[in-house]
Amino acid sequence: MRYIKWFLRTRNPSSHLPCPMRHPINMGWIQDHRRQTSQNIDPSDPEGRFAAAARARWQELGDELRADVEEFNKQGSGADLATEGEDRYRVQNSNSGLELVLTADFDNHNVGYDYAAINQRSAGVPEGGMLSMRQSRSGTVEFYSADERLTSEETRQVLLEPLLFPKQQQSS
Repeated sequence: MRYIKWFLRTRNPSSHLPCPMRHPINMGWIQDHRRQTSQNIDPSDPEGRFAAAARARWQELGDELRADVEEFNKQGSGADLATEGEDRYRVQNSNSGLELVLTADFDNHNVGYDYAAINQRSAGVPEGGMLSMRQSRSGTVEFYSADERLTSEETRQVLLEPLLFPKQQQSS
């Protein structure tokens, strides 16, 4: 009888548990599972999870580049960003005479970038390169140059600075 009185006194009326819950349950993994299922991503397929995260980061990079170009153009300059398909961005600056072409290779986990002259204003064409895409423990994808993780701002600076603020060739 003592046990029954104790049980009734400590019981949470909204639950069958003898004690009220004091710690909220984090349901994040359930939401993640449902999101992956709704996107037809097999949770046991790490490459599929990477591809989805890499595409999301690629689209985010495009939005960030677009915002940077808009900010640059507030000074009256002639930069432009175009999207070509799902895996290519083209940024041109008619004032510097340069263009930047970014191409994502999701299968090989990298982004290649190349510069080219688009008019006679270019004082030289910078060398292109490659950024690797790596997935973090949280599932997001980050860009790396060599083995150095780049922040979002550093990524955009690496890509856009030679195009938007080119170094002038020194005359001898």
